[in-house]
Amino acid sequence: MASAFHRYLEDSKTPLTNLVFYLPWLILYELGLWGSGDSYRNLASTWLREVLQWAGFSQYFLLPVLSCAVLLAWHHLVRLPWRVYWHGLPGMFLECMLYAALLLGMFQLQQVAVDVMVQLPYGSALATLDVDTSLDANVHLMLSMVGAGIYEELFFRLLLLPVVIWVLLRIELKDWLAYGLGVVIVSAVFAAAHSIGAEQDWFTFTFRFLVGVVLATVFLKRGFGIAVGVHALYNISVALMY
Repeated sequence: MASAFHRYLEDSKTPLTNLVFYLPWLILYELGLWGSGDSYRNLASTWLREVLQWAGFSQYFLLPVLSCAVLLAWHHLVRLPWRVYWHGLPGMFLECMLYAALLLGMFQLQQVAVDVMVQLPYGSALATLDVDTSLDANVHLMLSMVGAGIYEELFFRLLLLPVVIWVLLRIELKDWLAYGLGVVIVSAVFAAAHSIGAEQDWFTFTFRFLVGVVLATVFLKRGFGIAVGVHALYNISVALMY
């Protein structure tokens, strides 16, 4: 049993398997919001599209295609067999649900702490990661929750985090220190990015930082696809609950 579980952990972490797991989230979001404008797109998606437009590329589907290309290139660089471990996909979705439940538990504890501090009824002071909890749970808004999971993980974890870790390794930090410091730096940037155009306090910033640490750890230990699924399910859960 232990060896089978270890095999699952190793097989499901491959970039190619993560790509297959990631594709349904990506297709659902991009086709669902195709032609609806930018009003439901999150900041990370907007930033990445603006960079591409600045470089002269304005094709709608270029960004999602490039995200898939990054995973394919990653799989090629690590020289793994070109095989998808289909049997691991249900377990990966179960993992997403479990990690999302952990984040949701953290969120609820944060709400209790905030309400106690300001002496308000439970749930009256909300500080969510990505969503406006007053919005109705309609289709486009649910898709925007998925999009936040996709493009924030793409920007902060798949692109930014490896670069920061690589730089830290180049200055000859020990591996554990480079990875740990990389997670801290990127999580702080992640929390700061969610403060743009919004009211902020140290308690909310700390919560968002901790969410970033959890998502970065999931990315490093379990892969990009699971990190996207966790982030998306967490966002949807918060939106539906509040």
